[in-house]
Amino acid sequence: MASHSQTKLSFVTLDVFTSARYLGNPLAVVFVPSSLRSAITQKTKQRIAREFNLSETVFLHTPDEKDDDDRLDTHQRQIDIFTPDQELPFAGHPTIGSAYLVLHHLGLRQVDSLLTRAGAINIRTLAGGRVKAQIPHAVHIHSQTLEEIIYRLSRTGDDKERDALLAKLSDNPETREAELSAPVVSIVKGMTFVLVRLPTLAHLAEVSTTSKTLDFTSIPDFLDKGEWENSFISRYYYVVKDERVVDRAKEWDIQTRMIETTFEDPATGSAACTLASYLALGSAYGRDGTWARFNITQGVEMGRKSDILVEATAEGTGEEAKIKDLFLGGTAVVVMEGSVLV
Repeated sequence: MASHSQTKLSFVTLDVFTSARYLGNPLAVVFVPSSLRSAITQKTKQRIAREFNLSETVFLHTPDEKDDDDRLDTHQRQIDIFTPDQELPFAGHPTIGSAYLVLHHLGLRQVDSLLTRAGAINIRTLAGGRVKAQIPHAVHIHSQTLEEIIYRLSRTGDDKERDALLAKLSDNPETREAELSAPVVSIVKGMTFVLVRLPTLAHLAEVSTTSKTLDFTSIPDFLDKGEWENSFISRYYYVVKDERVVDRAKEWDIQTRMIETTFEDPATGSAACTLASYLALGSAYGRDGTWARFNITQGVEMGRKSDILVEATAEGTGEEAKIKDLFLGGTAVVVMEGSVLV
């Protein structure tokens, strides 16, 4: 029999970056009324996220109808994003899923921003049930690659550590070379991806999630020192399928896979934004009023096809180049509704 002292929180799950149920990337969103804000601790949120065991769970702070002293701005909603192991400052599919939930499923069209640990994210509706979010960013390209780490270990005589690292790379020579030379890029402090460009979709299909686990956080001095060195790190493999210019915008069609140790994610908005930013910084497009637009497909190999849109503009050249505007777009569909007992 349930205890009368138990607290009940409503939740929904959505499939994000798709309009078809059971495709895209699953997301749980737990509603936290303002009257329970202090009672639902970080430890409790982490336990709930671990119970859902999805790549991310969002805690959406909502007004309490019985609470006249509502501290939530009617135009803004706070979201806290948790993996089963840690809180994240920002993640793409929780942002798009939360935006879709607020703007379309709940019909709160007055809400124009989501407040995350990485900052406020402006959101708006698009045609066809899609949503678009202006993504906070502090893009940083790290100074070292895996190849340079291997070289350093060789010079310092750490042969055992070097060989152990090499053993965790792909057996395919072309994929292995791409892994070694891949740029390491942070989209914000605390969120970093190793961007591995592969030559063909066949190479992408061969990427393994079981036999080649690699924990980047165990590699000493892999990231730049200071504010950038403590971060979530994962591999993002990609193949550029097509490039074209349409109405002063450069468009890329890209297929990707995101591998985190033994786990594969069907849709990763933060990684997509990181890749788009890196490619936009290296392109003549995305500058002088032009856009760089990225149509990214992920999750195909898992049977959970996801469609991600990223748009970026850059300014400056060379080492002075930086991302000016960054937008993430997509849709979602509600799958389940229920309640969590706390």
